[in-house]
Amino acid sequence: MTRLLSNYVLKNITCILLLSFSVFTFSQNHQEQVEQALKTFETTENPNEGIQNLLQLQDVVAEISDSLQGQYYLNLGIAYGQINNTDSSFWYLNKSEKLAKSTQSNFLLAMINNTRGLVYMGKSEHEKSVEAYQEVMKLAEGKNDPKLNDVLSKTYGNLGGVYFQLGQIDKALETTKKCLALSEKLKDTTDMALNHLRLAMVYNNLDQLDDGITHLSEARRFFKDLNNTTMLVHAENSLGKVFEKKGQYDTAFNHYETAHNLVKSIGEQEEYISTLLAMGRISLKLSKLKAAESYAYEALALSKKHGFANSEKGAYDLLYQLALERDNSEQALTYRNAYIKLTDSLNSVDVKARVAALETQYETAKKEKEIQKLTFESQLKDATLAEARNAQIALGVGAIAVIVILSLIFKSRQRKIKSEREAQALQVEALQKRFMELHTSPSELSVELDMEDLNKKLHTALTEREFETLKLCIAGKTNSEIAKQLFISVSTVKFHLRNAYSKLGVNNRKEAFQFMLKSV
Repeated sequence: MTRLLSNYVLKNITCILLLSFSVFTFSQNHQEQVEQALKTFETTENPNEGIQNLLQLQDVVAEISDSLQGQYYLNLGIAYGQINNTDSSFWYLNKSEKLAKSTQSNFLLAMINNTRGLVYMGKSEHEKSVEAYQEVMKLAEGKNDPKLNDVLSKTYGNLGGVYFQLGQIDKALETTKKCLALSEKLKDTTDMALNHLRLAMVYNNLDQLDDGITHLSEARRFFKDLNNTTMLVHAENSLGKVFEKKGQYDTAFNHYETAHNLVKSIGEQEEYISTLLAMGRISLKLSKLKAAESYAYEALALSKKHGFANSEKGAYDLLYQLALERDNSEQALTYRNAYIKLTDSLNSVDVKARVAALETQYETAKKEKEIQKLTFESQLKDATLAEARNAQIALGVGAIAVIVILSLIFKSRQRKIKSEREAQALQVEALQKRFMELHTSPSELSVELDMEDLNKKLHTALTEREFETLKLCIAGKTNSEIAKQLFISVSTVKFHLRNAYSKLGVNNRKEAFQFMLKSV
């Protein structure tokens, strides 16, 4: 009897050990799975694709370490911030923050607050953005930690951008100098190059052109070493503009020509046309009329081919000035009339935009159902995974009670999801009716659309900066011209346009322009 009892106990202990080993192996596989997903996310350009890939791992997140969970939620917060879904972004950042505090990870906390600052920047809530960046500085300044200093360097750069947008140029200069010094300490050549560009932009704004040239030349040197052709084109173009402003036209032309030759290798048609117009403009100033005319005609043909309306206007304007220079008034009048006609055509885009916004809203309403469904599923899965973890630790103690609770939660969530779906169905039906009314009542389309009207039609509102950038984009302006007009960098223009495209449901500038001009 004693032997039988001993064998029974031994068998149970063996089963428990095997179960524990299986659970450990299972958890290790999940850990590696999430780590790989986070590495993939770093190289994913489309934030929506990144979100989709990360959300597929929600079932296994409870099985991984708290520190890795914190990174997982941080990346979801970053991705939702990139598409300006601020509520979801902050929700995941708050989850990450709780884990960061429990694990006492200052690095993770710094990353979270830097991300918050970026999200607030996207919303044009500059004061909250500054507060978030100041939290990073409290955590990282004075610490001899390379990872913290890396986050601090990025924060200085972002904070300098906020001050620049606010017109606080002195603070922008001071903060960007700090950023450059820190990037030099870290020997981060990419950040060093970007900080030289930022300083050049600040100095040019202060009309200290020689200092601007010094930093642009440094940036150009770094981008050459990094083999970053895109940013090298930007640096060469910027140098051309500064020397043009100083009246040193031969030097300006050389930089524009260098940018033009570089841009051929990356196939960026808009920048290619922009450099053609710049070289044409300088050639005119140097009285090289034949060369200027050649550049203008090539720019005009490419602008028409690719639908870059603002570049087309620039080509007509350059040809108009050339005709005046040659005292050919008839030809000058022809080019001027073409310029005016194109301008009038672009002014009608605002009316078309109202229809486009309504169509986008219709699609957004359908997507909203999926977003809410994912939110409810996420909350349900969090509760389920928490109970599952406790069940593993207790080795099945209270399993029946857990199943009952989960069943009740599931039913409750299902009822809630069903109610939300019915409400969304009614909203979509109302939107469809409204859409049909606008299509059959052209007179309503003549009402001028402003930012407030447009945002009322969108699920995710455009920020003031995104609206301004999109409006200039629709008007046909190049990224460089938008950056110059709004006093921001070209990369910031692309960031705002990417967010605006996502909200409007288009993929690129050409689609946005064609979409706005289609018949109602």
